[in-house]
Amino acid sequence: MRKALAGVAALMASLPLAAMAEMPPVGTVVSKENLDKYRDSLTPTQQYFVSNGMMVPVIEYKRYEWPPPYKEATEKYSAQVKLSPDGRDMLNYVAGAPFPNIDDNDPQAATKWMWNHEQKTPYTDNVGCGWNVELVNSSGTRERFFGSNFWRRMMWRGRMYMDPKPVAPHDPAIGYTEQWGPLHDPNDLKGSGVLNFRYVSPDVPDDSYLYLPELRKVRRLSMANRSDAFWGTDIDIDSIWTWNSKLSFWSFKYLGSHKLLAAFHAGGYAQREAWCAQPDGTSGIRSFVWCVPHEARDTAVSEGTPTGFSQYAFSRRILYIDKESYMAQYNEGYDQGGQLWKSWYMMSDTGTVPHGIEKAPDGSLQVVETKTANPPKYQWDHIYPNHGGVVDMQLNHSSHWDCPDGYLYPNIGVKHWYHNMARDWNTPENFTINYLIKSAGF
Repeated sequence: MRKALAGVAALMASLPLAAMAEMPPVGTVVSKENLDKYRDSLTPTQQYFVSNGMMVPVIEYKRYEWPPPYKEATEKYSAQVKLSPDGRDMLNYVAGAPFPNIDDNDPQAATKWMWNHEQKTPYTDNVGCGWNVELVNSSGTRERFFGSNFWRRMMWRGRMYMDPKPVAPHDPAIGYTEQWGPLHDPNDLKGSGVLNFRYVSPDVPDDSYLYLPELRKVRRLSMANRSDAFWGTDIDIDSIWTWNSKLSFWSFKYLGSHKLLAAFHAGGYAQREAWCAQPDGTSGIRSFVWCVPHEARDTAVSEGTPTGFSQYAFSRRILYIDKESYMAQYNEGYDQGGQLWKSWYMMSDTGTVPHGIEKAPDGSLQVVETKTANPPKYQWDHIYPNHGGVVDMQLNHSSHWDCPDGYLYPNIGVKHWYHNMARDWNTPENFTINYLIKSAGF
């Protein structure tokens, strides 16, 4: 018992990644049997998962190429983009990557990586998908299920594909709006939704609203409330898509460039089989995580400390940002005592069509074109975050999600990811409190 507790304490105190860690070669399967050999190459969250049964097959690195419009906008506009001296504001930004070339020795390197994440490659005009969340305990038992046909985000600046572009006008200027829900499950929360407005001004906090049809009430959330778990899950609004907090209310420290084993070209689109085990009460923490291909990818690590609000649940958060896509797959949050507490974790795939996974004759995992009905097709590669969640490593509990909905409900709405496509529910008129209430009946 003492040995187990000591192991947990060591994990909670461990550093994010070791700069000179030995990376497992292609063909290796990292598991708890060889964890000690490769421990320093894993994030604390990955160490926790592997020690509890996650298998990490290592595949060849595959470069991610930006869509041509994003590349062209970056080449055209990035030279004029500047940060304010305090890093709270991004000046002269139009579209594309704001900071495509970041020197590790730049004192604003951490903040620039965070602004790249804010304007990352997959989210430029509009984007969305259907989703589900399962609450799973340490025995691997599903406690509760949440489902919705809708997550939607509209970017109001940096637009490249759809009119109006590059900016959708609004006073005051908006960076993006998004809505989670309405829920179709569980029944006691049916119709509930969350609406968020991200303003461009560094001094104007987000407007966040929660609608609960049972109470017939819209509740406005404070900045500190956004760090609280909502709907009874482990997920806080600020961790959604790895980072969803307003940058101007944080200070950032650069922790360096590292190789990260990332489930980036992992397949698994809309496939429940991407998870190591199903939440049937027999598999413990293995039902929290995936057993899919990983590759070593160049990653920037930024540590954020909240500075613009009090009573925030986390003392700091560490983000692992992929240097090619600007997507991040882990956000590790520490409690007020400095102990590792919760982590948002996420796998993804890229392609002109979504991909699944299947076993080859030799038993290894391989990525294949998804057999899901009517997947979207694109001219250029897009990124699909397929599965993920938030894990509470102090309680051994997870709220994990499939996006699109791994159960593929036969309801109206979104069964697949869409990027930069006209959708009736993803227009300026449909990001209002009135629409939040109206959509509860969808």
